Amino acid sequence: MKVSWHQFSFRHSERTGPVSRGPKARAKCLVRDICIAAALLWLICGIPSHAQPAPPLRIRIINAKTNQPITNERLNVALKTDQVGSVAMATDKNGVILVNYGNATIIRILANMYADCRPRAELYTNYPIDTIVKTGITTGNLCSSASPAPRPGVLVLYEIPKTFIPSYPAPPLPPPPHSDENPHVPPQ
Repeated sequence: MKVSWHQFSFRHSERTGPVSRGPKARAKCLVRDICIAAALLWLICGIPSHAQPAPPLRIRIINAKTNQPITNERLNVALKTDQVGSVAMATDKNGVILVNYGNATIIRILANMYADCRPRAELYTNYPIDTIVKTGITTGNLCSSASPAPRPGVLVLYEIPKTFIPSYPAPPLPPPPHSDENPHVPPQ
C-alpha cells in the first residue's frame, strides 16, 4: 500500500470539506487544549491563594539610662535553622532592626557596640520566634528599672554605652603580696 504525504496533511470533513492539519492548525489546537486544561484545573483546584507573608519581627534596642532608642548599634543576630553563625544588623533611626526570619524558629541576640543589660544567665538565651510574634518579649534589665510590657512582634533589648563606668565608693584593694595573683613580685 502506497501512502502519500497529502493524506496526513489534509483531512476531509463532511460539513466543511478539506481541513488543513499543517503546523499552524496544530499550534492552534495545542493552545486551545492548554487553555481548556488550565480552565479545568482552575475549576477543580479553585483560585490559587497567595501565601500570607510571615509576620514581622522587630528588635527594639533601648538605652537603659535614658530610655531612648539606640540608633547606632550593630546587634549580632543569629537565626537558628541550620545556621549557627550570626550577622551584625544595624538599627534604624528609631533603634529598631527589622528581621526577616524565614523558616527559623529561634533567634539569639548579642550586643556588639554597647554593653548588654541582661542578667548573665540570659545572655545566650534562645528566644522562640513564635512567642515573639504572638506576645512579644522584653529582656531582663539590670541597668535600670524600666521594663515595658511586651508587644506582639517586638523583642526589646536594653543596653548602655560601654563608656559608662559606674562609680564605686572605694576602689578594690590590691591583691596581697603572698597571693598567686602577683607571681613575679619577689617576697620581702
